[in-house]
Amino acid sequence: MINIGKHRFESFAHILNADRSILKLNPALERLGYRFLWIDASILERDFSEIVNVPKVMNRPLPVMIGREQHGISHELHHALIHSISFGFRFMHLEFPGIILLRRIADFELLGDQTDFLVETREFNVFFNFTQDLLLQLRLFKIGEIRVSQFFSITSESRQIGLRKVEISIGASGSYTLSDEEAQMLSDRLTAKYDINPFVELAVKNFCVAYDLPDVRLRFITMMTCLESLFNLGKDQIAHTIARHLSLVISANKDQFQDSYRKIKKLYGQRNAIVHGGHYKGQILEDYLILSDYVRKAIIYCNSPNLSKESLFFDLNAGGITYSPEIN
Repeated sequence: MINIGKHRFESFAHILNADRSILKLNPALERLGYRFLWIDASILERDFSEIVNVPKVMNRPLPVMIGREQHGISHELHHALIHSISFGFRFMHLEFPGIILLRRIADFELLGDQTDFLVETREFNVFFNFTQDLLLQLRLFKIGEIRVSQFFSITSESRQIGLRKVEISIGASGSYTLSDEEAQMLSDRLTAKYDINPFVELAVKNFCVAYDLPDVRLRFITMMTCLESLFNLGKDQIAHTIARHLSLVISANKDQFQDSYRKIKKLYGQRNAIVHGGHYKGQILEDYLILSDYVRKAIIYCNSPNLSKESLFFDLNAGGITYSPEIN
């Protein structure tokens, strides 16, 4: 029986592919009611083993020692971790094994009726929506494979994981790292709700979807679709139109424009090779990262209040070739 009265509801998201430098964002996040936490192996065993479906048990033997600091974990947790796509053997061999969680704390009151579940669900949805917005802002700031493994909640009454939403599992790779300067720049920009111009909405959705695709070819095509939705209107000379308009947006001078134009046209040709079953010439992963950064900059540029595709095309075409300041 859950006691009627005030309780604390903690929402968590397990963050993948980011190192502890992301904790530098906490002063900005705390003003919004959120915080990144570093959870070492011992705390993972004690408080969060349920995220890999190992029940919390007090005084369980901890014979497996991992990491430089020799944190002890149980055989049960060890077995679950090495068989998890999000962890695997790599986790066991980290110098400082641990995980990063994003947390939000909210107080709520249980009345003992059917509305109690709705209160918890509402709090959980607020957290989920914020996290999606935060991920978008992090990815638009710099390219990186930062993602969420799962969302879950813990109430002060049960101290057990309650609501849970597991995301698509495609493994963990790469590391999203922030220097002190980058962390300060990003902190100054973070908002509770990232406003999206209707013009860029489809591009933003495709940009986010790409991170959940396990095949780099599908990611490449999806990223190129972002550019098509932003910089193309007709059926003719698509590669030229996209390459010209995007190059104008991201280039500060003539030399940069010519170099960008050549690279973007080549990338669009690679897109056609993938779609039509041809042979990909080059290093697709390297090209994908370059394309992702182009898309990131394009979305930032186009996500201006009241900007439409028609007004963008007019601005880009009316004055001939003019160049833009560098987009960070």
